Amino acid sequence: MLQLGLVALLASPTPWTAPVPAPTPIYGGEKVAPGSWSSTVAILIGDTMCTGTLVSPTIVLTAAHCLDSNPSPARMHVVVGDDVWSDFQQVVAVAGHGSHPEFCGTDTDVCKVDIWDYGYVELEEPLAGVSPTRPLTAQADWDDAMYIGAPITVVGFGDDEKNLNGFKRQVEVEIVRFSATGLEFQAGGDGQDSCQGDSGGPAFVTLRTGEVVLAGVTSRGYTCGKGGFYAIPYAALCWLNQETGVDLRTDTCEACDCLVTDPNRDDGCSCAAGGDTGGALGLCVLMALAGLRRSGSRRARTCRR
Repeated sequence: MLQLGLVALLASPTPWTAPVPAPTPIYGGEKVAPGSWSSTVAILIGDTMCTGTLVSPTIVLTAAHCLDSNPSPARMHVVVGDDVWSDFQQVVAVAGHGSHPEFCGTDTDVCKVDIWDYGYVELEEPLAGVSPTRPLTAQADWDDAMYIGAPITVVGFGDDEKNLNGFKRQVEVEIVRFSATGLEFQAGGDGQDSCQGDSGGPAFVTLRTGEVVLAGVTSRGYTCGKGGFYAIPYAALCWLNQETGVDLRTDTCEACDCLVTDPNRDDGCSCAAGGDTGGALGLCVLMALAGLRRSGSRRARTCRR
């Protein structure tokens, strides 16, 4: 995620100004139980690392800024397992990758919100033994699980408080606010966050049925521990289908615009649905973001098997 300098609180709403993608680990969390969150994988690109989510046997959803250098697939590997260091993980070759055509990049004069930070990595062969996680697509599930104060689980291979990375970690955080369209949300803070190396990784929610679905793609953020920004996968599903032939839609919506995510659609105040967040970002208070820099793929140690 991104690094942020001073954050000023304003009494009146200001435009949502999104940080620039920069290195984005799980901060303030813990190592996952062995074998858990198996659809969360590490993406190694030379000596950099990002995280992704297996959404089909051959497709890993990640962040576009992780692929900004347009790396050769021959320099990329996907690692399946609890860490990237042991001899027991599975290393998978990459056939190709792509970034959303509307990805706004790192120009902060243009990219202020909803930067379409979606990318994918295609595996050379289907990944056996790992169940993909489907994105959240149903309106009833969105209304039930996505509101201010809602709990999410962020998982990734990025840095912890000791700058150690390459170990799959998780942290439970709450949604703080949504962009005006609801295509991005902010979550975490108070020392619990994603961090460098977690970019492209998942934010999971658990539905009332007990099913875990993918609700966010880690994009960028403030200094680790201060909170970050996540893109909702639904908006990218039509593009992903056109690019890869993999159709993850469950609502048969041809334009992928049938899921209503606008936080103001009911009562005009996105804060009303979830109540007070209990943190420094109070009810209906927005932030002026200053000194932002954090990127999605941080330098990682060379992976040795």
